[in-house]
Amino acid sequence: MVADDLARQKAAALRADWTTDDQYYDNADSWVGSFWADQTPFRQMFNRLDPHVIVELACGRGRHSWQMKDWSNRKILIDVVPENIEFCRRRFTGVANVECLANNGVDLAGVETASATALFCYDAMVHFDHVIVLQYLLETARILKPGGQALLHHSNYPGNPGGDYKTNPHWRAFMPGGLFVDYCRKAGLDVIEQRLIGWGGEPALDCVSLIGKPAA
Repeated sequence: MVADDLARQKAAALRADWTTDDQYYDNADSWVGSFWADQTPFRQMFNRLDPHVIVELACGRGRHSWQMKDWSNRKILIDVVPENIEFCRRRFTGVANVECLANNGVDLAGVETASATALFCYDAMVHFDHVIVLQYLLETARILKPGGQALLHHSNYPGNPGGDYKTNPHWRAFMPGGLFVDYCRKAGLDVIEQRLIGWGGEPALDCVSLIGKPAA
């Protein structure tokens, strides 16, 4: 399909942008508290997930799943950059119930259908072209168990349609209000809650969305 081909092209370009950015990855662990501190919207909404079998999409070098290293749940880390997955495998050596999978940037082929209770993605989907977001929402609907939920941190930036995301504020992809909701509905997912958040001094630049697969 043309849409699938376009998504793969966008994913390949995205992978190239993030493969060699060692400075970003080296610094990323230092601001993990902005996602995991109790008072943050990320943690408040994360606490509503059932983490029994949880997928982290675009895991980078594993800083977010590392916050769950002492949990007994099954953790599946996925990233489009193979070097990141190799780093995660080293990082999680000795940690039980962790799988690290490299993907093609548009699907979750290594995860079985209706097998996950939750999925989350922090500080990554904000950069995804909307055609990639749609593909991942379709895949999220596939891999979640009925009643499962996903927590996604995505762009809310309405400017520069069709342009290079790297020219936008904080490299945010074009994702106008309402488009994400429309894509969720097309994927058969319910939008449970959304919170707009500022980033880097830009108000309402991002959105944190809690979405769910209807119970059987």
